[in-house]
Amino acid sequence: MASKNLKLRDLFSESGKIFKAHSRHFHTLTLIFLFPLSFLFLFLLPLNFNHSFTKPSSTTNHQPFFHLLYSLFLSILSYSGVISITNSVFHFFYDQPVNLLSAINSISTSFLPLLATTVVSHVIFFFISLFYGLLLLLLISGATLFSVTIPHSFPPYLIAFFVSLPLLLVLVHLQVKWTLVHVIVVVESCWGLEPLRRSARLIKGMKRVALSSFLFYGFFAGIIVGNYLLFTMSSTSNRGNGNWVTVVCKWGFTASQSCFLAQFMLSNIAVNTVLYIYCKANHGELAEEFEKDSVSFLLDDGKLSNIAV
Repeated sequence: MASKNLKLRDLFSESGKIFKAHSRHFHTLTLIFLFPLSFLFLFLLPLNFNHSFTKPSSTTNHQPFFHLLYSLFLSILSYSGVISITNSVFHFFYDQPVNLLSAINSISTSFLPLLATTVVSHVIFFFISLFYGLLLLLLISGATLFSVTIPHSFPPYLIAFFVSLPLLLVLVHLQVKWTLVHVIVVVESCWGLEPLRRSARLIKGMKRVALSSFLFYGFFAGIIVGNYLLFTMSSTSNRGNGNWVTVVCKWGFTASQSCFLAQFMLSNIAVNTVLYIYCKANHGELAEEFEKDSVSFLLDDGKLSNIAV
């Protein structure tokens, strides 16, 4: 039985072994899907960021169509990367042969189910947020009715933080419960509400490591995005001091940060896939569809041991 004391470093170690054994395969998938995704996201991030905080003008009438195409292309790259890498990690874990063509071919069977499941989860997030917003409006109306006011000494950002904290905790809780959704859609060929329910069942006993993974990757991805925004803003403000130097630095910095972000995405996909396998073992589901005689899992003492399939 898989250990309930599983640590995030154990998932890093297991996924690292898979990467080391099949480095060329994963480098190729990263270059095809994750690097272009990261590069386009970062390169156009300052434009989207500035557009969000500036008033629309008559020259930006084309931008809704552009943003639609941009989001569609990023979604295609994202889903394709998740599907092909998840499929590869899952089969490589069991020493099943996977080549680049078969990994890419798996996109055709899992793309629409993954898209539909993502839409379902986003609809749930939307209605939870809508319900919380309506509840908040009701509370504000009640406070106004009874002349309850907030002292002006409270900073606005602190008020906004405490107001949004309950909603944030609920959304993070759901995100942790649904950590395995993408893996389940790809591996088990299901979609809609079923992957959400199954992920919530499988993740029981592993929520701590799932939360650690969510916070780890979210924190470092936030650092990469934040650093890139700070760099591009500072380079834009100093663009009068040698425009060609600024352009070269921006392209080089974008490429380097895209590499880091793509590697984080690759690691996150692999860690979630390995976590899915450990969760199945923790619930007594030992992947009977595979022909391998044994699979390594962590025991409660933290040591690796073989469990017969």
